[in-house]
Amino acid sequence: MTAPQAGSEVPDRLKTGLRRAFSRPPGYRNVFVWLVTGMLRNRRGLVGALLAAWFNLPLAVLLGGIGLVVGGVAGYIGGAIGGNSTADSWFSDVPVLGSMLSSALLQSGGILGLLVGAGAGALGGFLFGLLVPWIAVAAVSPFEGLGRFLAQLVVAFLCGALYTLYGIATESWTLRISGARKPSRRETALIGPILEDCANRMGLTSTPPLLMLDDREPNAYAATRHIMVTKGFLDEFDYAREPLAGVLCHELTHWRNADAVSSHFIRGVALPLYITYNICSWLLQITRGTAQFIVMMMTWPVTVSIKYGVMPMQASGSRAAEYLADQGAVYAGYRDGLRQVLARFRGSFDGARNGWEESVLSTHPPSELRLEAIEEPGVEYPLPDADNPAVPMPVIVTSSLARD
Repeated sequence: MTAPQAGSEVPDRLKTGLRRAFSRPPGYRNVFVWLVTGMLRNRRGLVGALLAAWFNLPLAVLLGGIGLVVGGVAGYIGGAIGGNSTADSWFSDVPVLGSMLSSALLQSGGILGLLVGAGAGALGGFLFGLLVPWIAVAAVSPFEGLGRFLAQLVVAFLCGALYTLYGIATESWTLRISGARKPSRRETALIGPILEDCANRMGLTSTPPLLMLDDREPNAYAATRHIMVTKGFLDEFDYAREPLAGVLCHELTHWRNADAVSSHFIRGVALPLYITYNICSWLLQITRGTAQFIVMMMTWPVTVSIKYGVMPMQASGSRAAEYLADQGAVYAGYRDGLRQVLARFRGSFDGARNGWEESVLSTHPPSELRLEAIEEPGVEYPLPDADNPAVPMPVIVTSSLARD
C-alpha cells in the first residue's frame, strides 16, 4: 500500500481552505454568481462610488466651491452697481424718495446678484470639473476618450473585486481579532435550533457559522459568511425565542441576499478616495489652529465627496435592503418577534449625531416606518406599542430656598 505523498496534501488542504473561505449561501449556482449578484445589488451606492473615486468628483467639488465664491462676489458687485444705476436713471428727479429707492435697489440688487452669481458659479464650476477633462480628451480622439473611460471602469471594478475577495477570505480572522468568538455549548444549545428552524422556514438548506460578541449593546450582524449576536441582545430580551428568531431571520435574509458582499465591493471601488479621506481625518485630528485650518482647506473636496456623495447613495441602498430583510422575518412567521425588537429600539441603529446623519447617512430606516412596513393587513397597531412601554423621564428635585 503506497503512503500518501506530502505534496498531494498541500493542494487538498488549499482547496478545502478556499472552499471554506468562499462558502456561499444556498441558491447560487457557483461562487462567481454569488459574488456578481452581491456586487451589483446596491446600484445606487455603486454609481456614487464610481463617480466619486474615478470620474473627477473631488475636482468638480473643488471647482464648484471656487465658482461659488467667485460668482457670488462678482454677482454682488454687478448687482449693486446695476441697482444703483437703475435707481439713478429712474428716480433722480425725486428728492427724498429717490435717495431711499436708490439705497434699497443698491442693497437688493447686490443680494440678488450674489445669489444668482453664486448659484451659476457653483453649477458652472462643478460641471466644468466633471465633464471638461473628458470632453477635452474626446475632442482630440473619440476613441482615446472611450478607451480611457472603459479603462477607468475596468480598474475600478478590479479594485472593488480584489477588495471584496480579500474581505471575504480574511473575514473569520478579522471578526475574531475584533472580539467575536465561537458560541459556548449553552449558547449553541439555545441559538442553534432557532437558527436551524429559521433557515428551514425560509427554505435555506444551510446556515452560516454563528459567532458571539461579548458586547452589552443589543445588536446582531450578518457578514458575508457569518452571523453574529451580542450578549446584550440576549440579555435585553431575557433569552426569549420570538425576538431572537425574528432577528435571526432578518440577518439570514441579509446573508442570503449577499448584502455584505455589496458593502465590500462599494468600499473597494471607492477605496482610493476612502484612503485619502481617512488620511485627511487623521490630519484634522492631530493638528490645531492654523495648521488645522490649512489642512481643512486642502482636503475639503475629498471630505465633501465622501460625506455628501458616496455615503448618502450607499446608505440609500442599504435602507432598501433593511426593508427587504424585515420581510424575511415576516415570511418565516416571526413578524411578532421582529416587531418586539423594532418597537424596543425606536432610536437610530446607527447612532446618528445630527439630522443629516440620521436622515441621509443612516443605513437603517426609522424603526416606526419599518414597523409600519411589516404590519399584518387588517390588524390595528395603536400607540403606545405594547412591546415598548414608556420609560418615565428621570426628574431631579431641587429647591430654590436658601439653606440655613
